[in-house]
Amino acid sequence: MRFLKKLALLLPLVLLACAYRPDIKQGNFITDDMIAKLKPGMTQTQVEYVMGPAMVRDPFHPDRWDYMFYDDLEDGQVLKKHVVVIFKDGKVVSVEKVPVNDRGG
Repeated sequence: MRFLKKLALLLPLVLLACAYRPDIKQGNFITDDMIAKLKPGMTQTQVEYVMGPAMVRDPFHPDRWDYMFYDDLEDGQVLKKHVVVIFKDGKVVSVEKVPVNDRGG
């Protein structure tokens, strides 16, 4: 009988612990407002101030910075965003939102 009482007390706690699933975020947090602030002619320092450090800086393509964001949402969907910033002579020449599958982009 003592076992059943302990089980009855622990069961709700175990169920509550299993019910919560936090969002899993990876990469650079990217908003549309941040992307809108990027303009041709901005320096690399200005881009880093707006967007933060790039997720990927390829040593073979130093004038390309990739910003990626993945958010595994509670409803099982994945929010993905990918932005590529291209520089020439240390200044922005293009900003491209790369289309991704699922939500976001």
